[in-house]
Order: sequence, then C-alpha cells, then structure tokens
Amino acid sequence: MKQSSIINHQSSISCHWISNTHWDREWRFSMQKVRYNLVDMMDTLLDIFEQDPEYKHFHLDSQTIPLEDYLEIRPEKEERIRELVQDGKLAVGPWFCLPDEYCVAGESLVRNLLLGHKIAKRFGGVSKTGYSPFSWGQISQMPQLYKGFGIDMISFYRGINTLVCPKSEAWWEAPDGTRIAVSRLAPRPRYNAYYLINRPVLWGQKDPDNRMFNLSEIEGSFRFMNMEHELLDGRHIYPVQDYDNSDLDGYVDRTVSEQDGHWSTPHRFWSEGHDSSFPNMAESKMIADCNRSLGEEGDVFHSSVKAWQDGVIANASDDWPVLSGEMHHTASPGSSSELIGYIISARTYLKQDNFNTERKLTGYAEPMAVFASMLGAPWPQSFIDTAYNWLLQNHGHDSIAGCSRDIVHDDMQYRYRQSREISDCVAERAMMDIAGSIDLSGWSPDTRMAAVVFNPSAFARTETMQVVVDVPAEWDSDGFRIVDEAGDALLCQIVAEKGLRHHLYLNHYDMANTAAGHRYTALVEFPDVPGMGYKTFAVERVEKVGKKQKTLTNPVSMVTGPQQMENELVRVKINANGTLDILDKATGRLHEGLGWFRDSSEVGDPWFHAAVESDTIFTTLNERASVTLVRDGELEASFKVAIDWALPVGAKADEKFRRAETRPYRIVNTLTLRKGQPWVEIASEIDNSVEDHYLQVCFSSGIDSDKVMAQGQFDVVERSVIKPDYNLYYETPQPEQPMNSFVDISDGEAGMALLNEGLKAYTANDDADRTLSISLLRCFPLKICATEEGVADYRSVEKGSQCPGKNSFRYAVMPHAGDWASANLWQAAERFNMEFTVCQVGATSHGTEPTEKSFLEIEPSMLHVSAVKRSESGEGWVVRLFNPLDETVEGKIRLNGGCTGPDPEVSPLERMQNKFGLPEGKGGAWSTVRETTLEEVPVRDLELDADGWIEVSISKKKITTMEFL
Repeated sequence: MKQSSIINHQSSISCHWISNTHWDREWRFSMQKVRYNLVDMMDTLLDIFEQDPEYKHFHLDSQTIPLEDYLEIRPEKEERIRELVQDGKLAVGPWFCLPDEYCVAGESLVRNLLLGHKIAKRFGGVSKTGYSPFSWGQISQMPQLYKGFGIDMISFYRGINTLVCPKSEAWWEAPDGTRIAVSRLAPRPRYNAYYLINRPVLWGQKDPDNRMFNLSEIEGSFRFMNMEHELLDGRHIYPVQDYDNSDLDGYVDRTVSEQDGHWSTPHRFWSEGHDSSFPNMAESKMIADCNRSLGEEGDVFHSSVKAWQDGVIANASDDWPVLSGEMHHTASPGSSSELIGYIISARTYLKQDNFNTERKLTGYAEPMAVFASMLGAPWPQSFIDTAYNWLLQNHGHDSIAGCSRDIVHDDMQYRYRQSREISDCVAERAMMDIAGSIDLSGWSPDTRMAAVVFNPSAFARTETMQVVVDVPAEWDSDGFRIVDEAGDALLCQIVAEKGLRHHLYLNHYDMANTAAGHRYTALVEFPDVPGMGYKTFAVERVEKVGKKQKTLTNPVSMVTGPQQMENELVRVKINANGTLDILDKATGRLHEGLGWFRDSSEVGDPWFHAAVESDTIFTTLNERASVTLVRDGELEASFKVAIDWALPVGAKADEKFRRAETRPYRIVNTLTLRKGQPWVEIASEIDNSVEDHYLQVCFSSGIDSDKVMAQGQFDVVERSVIKPDYNLYYETPQPEQPMNSFVDISDGEAGMALLNEGLKAYTANDDADRTLSISLLRCFPLKICATEEGVADYRSVEKGSQCPGKNSFRYAVMPHAGDWASANLWQAAERFNMEFTVCQVGATSHGTEPTEKSFLEIEPSMLHVSAVKRSESGEGWVVRLFNPLDETVEGKIRLNGGCTGPDPEVSPLERMQNKFGLPEGKGGAWSTVRETTLEEVPVRDLELDADGWIEVSISKKKITTMEFL
C-alpha cells in the first residue's frame, strides 16, 4: 500500500493529470507571431512522444486549427501527427477553433464543429469531449449542439457559479429537453496542476500566485532597446528549469485541498492548460512522484479529458442539480471564474463585419448554390469550403470578442473580406444559373426584360426594395413599368432618373463590352415572392406619347405632417430633440420619446466596463435636432435627423473624471418608413471623434413587464429586468446582455421590439419606463492584463479599441400586439436583415423552369431554416430546421418539388458546346430522406408522399437536420 502525508481528504480520489495547453491563436500577438511559438511547442511535443514512452497523451485544447497552422510550416510532420491521433496519444477537435458563442450565429457554431470533425477525422479520430475552455458564458442550446455530435458532457468555467451549481458537477438541460452532464471544474479550472505543482517543481515558483521575478537574477533576460519595440515583451534566452520535488508533498496537499468541497465524484481534473503553455519532458516523472506523494488517499495518473469525463459520467447521480437555460451567470463566492462578459460591445465594427459575412455566405451564397445545382449547375464545393474557413478563423474567442491587439483585428477584417468576396462570386453565379433557367421563350426582347426576385427566407414575403433599372436605349421608350404575370403594374416610386449610362457587361470568353441604357433608381413593391425561391416580373417599355396625352395622377404621400409620416401600421412623429413618438395602429398604444442617446465614461477594457470615479452622463434629451425631409412617396418616406452634440474628448489620466474639454459630436439619423413594414428603421451615422466613452441609443418602452425576450443562438431567451441582489456575487452583475437580431419587452397584450443588424449588446433598464438600450460604441483604452501586476498598456500607440472615425449602425423599433411569438418577431428580424436579391435578365430561349418557384417549401412558416447545404458525405443535400416556439409544430417540407434535378456532371467544354444551357429534366424522386444528427449521422428514414412532401413534427426549441439523397 502507498504511504501518504495527506490526511482529511475525500478518500480514494482519482486525479486525472491532463497534459494540455490553452492555445489562443491570436490575442496579444498576431497569428503569425503566435504560430512561431506554436511550431516550437508542437516540435517539442513530437520530440517528447519520441523520447518518453511513459508520456501517454496530450490534449490539443479541443481544436484542430493548430494542426493546419503547424503543418503549413512543417508539412513533413503530417504523417507523424496522423500516427499520434490514430494511436490515441494526441486528442484533436471537436472544434475547428474555440469560439465565443454569443458573438456568432448558431449555424456558425455547427459549422465550426463540422469543420473540426472533418479535419480531425482526416488525421484519424475526433476527441469527443465537451471540454470548453472558451466563451464568456455558454448559450442555452450547447447541450443540444454537443449531443448532436455524440458528446455527452461539457466542462467549462465562465458563466456558471456556485449558486446554480454548488458542486462541480450537475446536469444541464437545453430548451428542447436535451440533457448532458456538466462540470464547472474547480478553482484554477484549466491550469491547477500547472500553477500548484508544475511551476514550483520545475521553475522554483514556491508561491503559485507570484508572477514577479528580479530582473538581475534571470540568466539571459532579453529585450530590444529600439524605440519601435518598446512595448514588445521581453524574453528569456536561457529558460533554465531545475526539477526540485523536495516540497512536493506540500504542493500535492495544496492541490487536493483547493479542490476539496467542489467535486462530487472521485474524479478530479488536474490540468496544465495555461495560455500557450508547453508540454514538458519532466511531466511523466512529476506524475509518478505526485502519485507516490498522494499515497493511499488516491491515484495520480497520466490521463485524457475523455477518460476523466467518462469517469465522471460513470459516477453520475440523479441527485445532481438540473441546470436549465443559458450559463451567463455572474461569479459568486467559490466560483471557478468570473463571467467578464462585456466583450459583446467591444469593437462593435467586428460584430457587424462578422454578421454581414455570415449573412452573405450562409444566408445567400450557399443555399442559392444548392438550388442552382438542383437545376444542373456545377456545385462549387471548394469555394464554399474556403469561404467558411476564412470566416471561422475569425471566430476564435479572443478574436471575435474584440479583446486583442489592433494587428489581430486588422487581420480579421482581411479574412472577412476574403470570405465575402468568395460568397459574392458564388451567389452571383448561382443567381445567373437560376435566372437563366427560367422559360422566357415567349418574351420579346424589343419590349420586355425580366426582373427575377429571389427570396432567401423560408416564408413568402411582400417587400419594398430599392433597385436600379436599366431601360435599353434602343427601346426608345418613355420610361418603364414593372408588371406581374397577369400584366398588373407593381407599385413603383421613382427615386432618381440618372439618364443615359453605358454599363459594362463581362464575357469571360471574349472581353468586356458596353450597353447603353437609361438608368433609374426606384422603389418597387414585389408581392408574394415564395419562400426559398423566386418570382419573375416583367420590365416593360413605356411608349412615348405627346405631353397633352399624358394622364396626371395625384401623388400618394406617406408624409402626414411637417415631421410626421405613417403607413397602414404605424404613425411616426419626430420630436424637436430628435426622438420619436410611434403610434401602433393595431393596439392604439403610443410609445413616446424613443431613440435618445446616452453617453457615459469608459476606462475599462474588453472584458470589463468601468466608469471614471465621478462620472458625468450626457444625453440628447435636451438637444435640438435639425430635421430634413429626404424622400416621400407611396412606398417610402424618410427624414434625416441631425443632432449636433458635444462630448468630453476623453478621461483624465487618473481616471477620476472625464476631461472638461469637449469636442463637437454629430449624430445623423436617417429614419425610414416603408409600406407594409411594422417597424421604423433608423440608420445612425457617427464620426467618433472622442475617446473613453460608452454610447447607447435608448428606447423608453412604457411596457409594464419584469422580463425581456432576446433572440439567441437557436433560442429566444427570457431574462429578468429586475436588478439582482449584488450581495450574492463577488463579480459585479452585468446589466449589458447579449442578443442576436432582436430584443423584445411585452406585457402579453402589447410590446415593443428592437431589431438590429449585427449589433450584439443591449441593456434592459430597471427604471419606471422600462428603457431598452442598444450598445453602439464602448470605446476603451487598450489594456491587456497578462498577469496580476503586468498590464500591457497599448493606449498610446493603438487606437482601434476606441473605434475612431466613421461608424454606422442600422436598427429599428417595432411596436406590436401580443408577445414576441404572436408578433412573429423571428420572421420580422429576418425580413429586416435578409432583403430580396433582384436581377434584370434579358429574354432567352434556354430556360425550361416556371416563372415562379419555391425550391424549399415549408409549412407552417414559423419554422426557421438554419441551413441549406451539401451533406458532409457529398452524397446529398442537408436542410436544417429550427422550431423557436415553446410548443411542438406539426408541418411538412418539400425540397425541389420532390425531385433531385438533373445530373450536374457537365464538363466546362460540354457546357460551352451546349451554349451554357443547364441540363434539362427534373430528375427522379429522392431515393431516401432521413433525419440525421447535427454531425449528419443517420437517425431514421422519413417517409415521402407521392408529391414529395415529408410530414414533420418538431418539438419545442428543437434543431432538426434532414438529409436528402
């Protein structure tokens, strides 16, 4: 029997020593600079595996992107990596990179896991573990996402506290009822063994919390003296370690003692995963020495995250507490970590950039390419894969959170641009193929062109769109009109006549040529465009007639007063200070004083909001706005509202006050109301000329409710407006909360929603007016805390965190009857953010498709389509649905009319020989349709009726994936 100096601990504990790292791909340093160290780390790891047969396992931080980064420099090491993964010595995945879950779309999280699995499988196996050392909080649907990839347990530390999870272990239930085991780990959650044992034994750091050393005592301390490198970290030329286990019993005792009282099973997590930590040749000896020191009290052994999680699950208890909803809790005494979740408002421009890129790729390019392929067009798999790779590289938590150096975020914008450029190319080609497949054989090119409208949503829509119309010069016409199939003219509001223009038309096989046309900018109401499909309208020439023969009509106006406009749903009045009074005609409720701006100080950092000691709050409530009518007509009215404000230039150096000096601060809002839309759109343009401030736009709802509903990732999350009891926490509760495209407050009879485009942070204020605020700018001095004492202060040389210069924001206020579900807010947000794609097409003899078609028909319309994609196997197509409601939805779905479409395997030369026409034919019926997991593992076959419909029953908050073969 082993002897031990350790007493009074839980008997027979199993201490799983996890050799790992926490590898932030970019943060304080650029990806390239971090990769320089990554190559060293991976080279060291491979060498340890070669030389130490007792070194059993290494966990690569739940991600696979380090493999891609490493092998780009060391391609000759690929086979060795594959051997280690196949042998179970190197755990990779399940993620591609470690995301922040609140800053990206739910579908992006699925794609991140799919890509991580794809890469890991290429190397021989996926680490099916839910070890999640990332994200400032965990979204409510993580149990369903992990379970959908065959992962039964999640372990994390930010967003979970001892109030909801007194011991480390619990059950966690997603909104759909999916339940998995959860561990909040214990103090020093991912680096306890690193601090408490590794550093004292190898580096002489007896005090685990001490990160200080005497410069003169370090052999070969190094730093550049050039001014350009003043802020560059110093280095150790000779980082000498000295194995000293003379006090090991005390270190082991301290490690066990810190964790006592937290674990409810014998299985403890002893991890070395510090930021960018390296594996060490001495670990095997250290583990053996610790095991001897622990004695009869238990075992210390080289383990894996999977083995530890399996041990916890094997000892699971029905008596564990059951957690529900999101894990976005403030830290309480005894918690493993703070939430520090203000990253949702750090560098807002990144969140907007990400939203736009996700929208272009997942919302337009990919599904449009799928539908074009069903018409016989080639499938652009490599382009889709490359675009996703560029996008997902930016989803690393320190990247998308906006808490890194400026160079990191500059690199991100480059990656976003690459993804969007590819997406635009894919979408353009797909739209060309879709429009070119329509049968226009009966159309005369002398009098008609087609306007093809594609609806990216899964429900039919009528929308007003601003479009550019070119009327061929050779028509010699007196304008144009747009008509439907019955010949009835659509409502059209001319915005501008731009005269004769010569537009370039590109022929890849010849050269660019020009065509002359009279160009108009117009607002057009396109009615009843089917979901996930298109509808064709005709652009017709208007015969020239004499002036005396023209019929004059009274113009229809949406402007009903000097500073007032209305449509059939709402009436809007602009007040002298620039705020809005909005009457909801359905409920008769008047919402007054909406859209004022509030500015306070900000001297925090990416993770924490902090105001100066004596803050001064500025608002626009007492300002006077300049209001100008921009547009008026039957389809749209808009006003420009300019507020000439003044704000302090920044905070004083001591951060006690805002500076007395102010600078002009102009805000220009464009307020737009369109026919048929129940919201008032606001586009704010701000030239951000000051620093150290926190700017929000505020809407006093007047709704008597103690809760709000916010759209999340595959969920609509209920949150309280009432302030929590601050005495329960050691971290200050955070009023600012995450959202996706809407937040809503309702008393059940009526409500007010805020829609937005790519903004991630709101505050629901516990005041008499129940004011909702959207965070626009949180401009902080760039300080990154690497150690308790060592704050890297970049404020003098990097200003990106201050968001200087022009910033644009688009959002809307929507009063409504009922709650968020009865008001169809999920659909409203999609309408607000997913406009039609419209193209102008000349008559052609090639098409065989009808003038109106839905590629993906779904009933009822409240089911949300998360993805339309190629299946991972490459053998079929995947449709992912989500039911956002709290009740089961019975419905049906049909893809491409129940037909596979023609075989798209046509060579480029064959396509040229066929005059670029797509293969004809509907193809056969789908051979198999089956439900799959999120990982696309088959679950069960689904039955198709004779017309190709599949009946579905989707329970509350359920994500359902279907594969068509």
